[in-house]
Amino acid sequence: MTKHQDLPDNTPIIIAAAQHVERLQPQSQPLSQPAFSAPMDLAAIASALALKDAGISAQEVDTIAVIRLFSDASAVWASPFGGSNNPPESVARRIGATPSHRIYSNSGGTEPLRIMAELLQDIARGEKTTALLTGAEAIANQRFATRNGYEADWHEEFDTPFDNRKHMEMFVAKQEIECGVALPVRAYGLIENAQARRLGHSREQHIKYMAELMAPFSTVAAANPYSQWAHSYTAQSLAEITQDNYAISLPYSKRFVAQDAVNQSAALLLTSAGNARRLGVNPRQWIFVEAFAQGADQALSQRADITRSVAMEQVLKATMNMATATCADMDLIDIYSCFPCAVHAACEPLGLATDGSRALTVTGGLPYFGGPGNSYCTHALAEVAVQLRGQASRALITGNGGFLSKHAAAVLTSDAARAGNIRWDSDELFTVDANSIAARPLIDHAQRGDIVSYTVVTRRDKEDMGIILGETPNGERFLASTTALATTRAMVDNSPIGRAVNVKIMDERPVFSFHSE
Repeated sequence: MTKHQDLPDNTPIIIAAAQHVERLQPQSQPLSQPAFSAPMDLAAIASALALKDAGISAQEVDTIAVIRLFSDASAVWASPFGGSNNPPESVARRIGATPSHRIYSNSGGTEPLRIMAELLQDIARGEKTTALLTGAEAIANQRFATRNGYEADWHEEFDTPFDNRKHMEMFVAKQEIECGVALPVRAYGLIENAQARRLGHSREQHIKYMAELMAPFSTVAAANPYSQWAHSYTAQSLAEITQDNYAISLPYSKRFVAQDAVNQSAALLLTSAGNARRLGVNPRQWIFVEAFAQGADQALSQRADITRSVAMEQVLKATMNMATATCADMDLIDIYSCFPCAVHAACEPLGLATDGSRALTVTGGLPYFGGPGNSYCTHALAEVAVQLRGQASRALITGNGGFLSKHAAAVLTSDAARAGNIRWDSDELFTVDANSIAARPLIDHAQRGDIVSYTVVTRRDKEDMGIILGETPNGERFLASTTALATTRAMVDNSPIGRAVNVKIMDERPVFSFHSE
């Protein structure tokens, strides 16, 4: 049996992990201007805790990688208080590090897993020595300050060079953007309603199914000290529409979707076995990544079956094959849980039960633990890294970005005998290319077709909007919307999937009506 002292010096490992949460308590806020932690403040706290966990100095860190903030990824989350022009340097200054390498990641829920794998490769090849991976969001602080008229200055500017990966991978078709499907809750609404149809669920049956699937997540979140909220919901309460659980985009109400109004951060420290020995890091907290895969799918509207992701299924299969394992061999599992359909889509190919008989999260999931932007998987990794210590046990973590668009998965273990499963220093990581997956043609202007899926968006200040994904008799896909009250009410009353529609261009947008109208 392989022991820690027998591992090659270049074996890459996780040696430390930490999380931090800052909970807002508005009733206790002073009347004068309070201080609001910036995202980089939170990232630095988690990073300092990770260094303490490893028992090493910040001067040992030669690489700092920060997961891209939502405020730097989309205008929807833009910060009115400014931000850092170099987040890795902001963290470095706060913790007293002088890294040679600074990385600011791309966007997407898979980035923590992808960057971790990249850093492990670099460490195995001797290109990096000790890497700090961290992520944070302070969207709760941002919204609270804005809502209550407070000011904050989060602006920071540095001349230090860094690897700024601001290229945005396009996993959304232009027609999806033009038809209002670029917001996740709407796109996933299309997936969820199609999934209900495939499962043979009525609207009421599927809401009950979602509630029973997600209630156990909230129970885990309630017991997690790093959750943004500590509340356990019953399936019945999740299924009920109330003032606090209001409808958003059919079939979703608030408590079914990822909650981004959080103040959370997490950090990991990665190095080699040889360097860990030099630094005197306790082998009990050495964690190994024994399997990893990643990939991307076609745009949602162009997938043959929008309830599935071929890329996800290939990534999950490759990960489990690399680990020569099934989910029955995993002691811990964390399925990316931005929306119920994302959980179901991952559980199906993995053969995981969705009836609550098996825990599917270590944190509590994005709707209940919190959804800190692109950085959720940093928390899942940190939680797993700590729980695995001192046990010959294994964990599966999955990541999802876009609309079931980008995928990553990893198996972690504390068993040194499994450390050599991946040849990090030589092998290419398993990657699914979206171009290898068949795509349906997506057209700008259809005249007639049948509904593949739909959602109805509840807009507080405007009339409700119905959105459909349709298919022409020739097999071409199209998107269209409507705000006609009779049509949106009919969509709420009964699933329109399979119904024929006519489409006209009005105000340069495709607008549909039922063929019988």
